[in-house]
Amino acid sequence: MFRKILLLFAPLFCLLALEVAFRLGVWEPLALGQSHAGTSIALKRSLREPAASRIDFVTLGSSRPLYGIDHKRLAESAKKHGFVHANLSLAGSHWMTIGILARWLQDRRPEVRGGIIALADADFAFPGNGTYELGLVEPFRDAFDSSWVAAHVPFEQGNLETYGVYSSLFAWRDDARNLIVNPSRIPLRIRYGAAPPPTDSLFANPESMGDMCNQDPASFTGCESLKHSVDPGVDLVQQCNQIRDVERDRPDFAELLSRRPLPDFMLRTRALIRNQIRGMHWKIPPVVVLMPVPGYTRGGEKDFALHAWALQILQPLAAAGEIHLLDATTFFEEGDQQECHYFFDFYHQNAAGRQRFSDWLIPRMESLLYEANNGT
Repeated sequence: MFRKILLLFAPLFCLLALEVAFRLGVWEPLALGQSHAGTSIALKRSLREPAASRIDFVTLGSSRPLYGIDHKRLAESAKKHGFVHANLSLAGSHWMTIGILARWLQDRRPEVRGGIIALADADFAFPGNGTYELGLVEPFRDAFDSSWVAAHVPFEQGNLETYGVYSSLFAWRDDARNLIVNPSRIPLRIRYGAAPPPTDSLFANPESMGDMCNQDPASFTGCESLKHSVDPGVDLVQQCNQIRDVERDRPDFAELLSRRPLPDFMLRTRALIRNQIRGMHWKIPPVVVLMPVPGYTRGGEKDFALHAWALQILQPLAAAGEIHLLDATTFFEEGDQQECHYFFDFYHQNAAGRQRFSDWLIPRMESLLYEANNGT
C-alpha cells in the first residue's frame, strides 16, 4: 500500500524538488547568455566581483539608459567624490524588474544610498511590459515577490507563459527547452558559467554602430522601405513594425485623462509606480530621468498625452521632494544637428548621442547625488 502511494506521488515530489532547485538557482550556470534570464545572471555575477564589493549609487532602467548614458564617465565622476556608481540597467527592464532589483539590493547591498531610475514616457502606459520580463526577474526574485510579479504580469490559466509568475520551472522554460533540444551545448554552458565576468561590466558602455541619417523615418510610407542598418544586430524593419503595432493598439490617453474617475488600469499603474518609487529605501531621493525619445517615433496626440500621463504620475512626487525629476524626452529635438545623428535605431542613442546627453546629465548627477552626499 505504501509503495503504491509512493509511486502515485513520486512525480509530484519530483516536480516539487525541481521547483525548489530552480528557485535556489541551480539552473543559473546553464542559462543562455543571450536570454533575458541570462543577462540578469551576468549582472548578478558581476555584482559578486571584487570591483563591486562596495556600491554607493546605481542606475536602474531599460536599454535606453544602457546605451544612452555614459556609465564610464558617470563612474569616474562619482569616484572623484569618493563614491562608486554602478550601472545595473538591463535591456527589457520595466517597473517589475526595477522593483525586484531594488528589493534584492536592499537585502544584499544595503550600502546603496541612492541612484537613477531611467525609463521613457512609454514605460508609464501599463503596469507591466509582457511575460518576457518574468525571465528577466527570475534570478533576482524570491518566493515572497510573487504578489509584486502578479501585479505586473497577471496569471492566466490558459497562457503557459504566465505560469512563471508563481513557478521557477516555467520562468526558466525557454532556457531549459533550448538546452534539452541542444544537449551538446551543456559543456559550453558550464564553461561560460564558470568563466569570470568582465571586471568593468558595471562601469562600461555597450558598443553601437552608425546612425539613422541614411533613413527618412519622418516620411517613409512603409516599414519595408527602410534601409538596412549598418549595425548587423539591429533590425529596423522589425522595430518599425513593432512601433506601429504599439501605436495602433495604444489607448487614447488624451481621452482617458479627461475621465473622472480614471480607468482602473491607469489607477493601478499610477499606484504601482508611485509605491515602488516610495519603497526604494534609499537614503536620498531617486533621480528619475525620462530618457530622450526620437521625434520621428512620436509627435501624435497619443504620444503627447502619454507624456502628460507620465508627468502626472511623477510631478506630485517631485513637488513633495520624494524624487528629483529630469525630463529629457525632447532633448535631441533642439540643437544644431538633426537628431538622426544621435540614434542608431528607433529607440537607442549611439555614441554621439550618449556623449551629448551625458554632457548635460552628469553635472546634474554631481549636484543631486555626489556633492549633496559628501561627508554623509
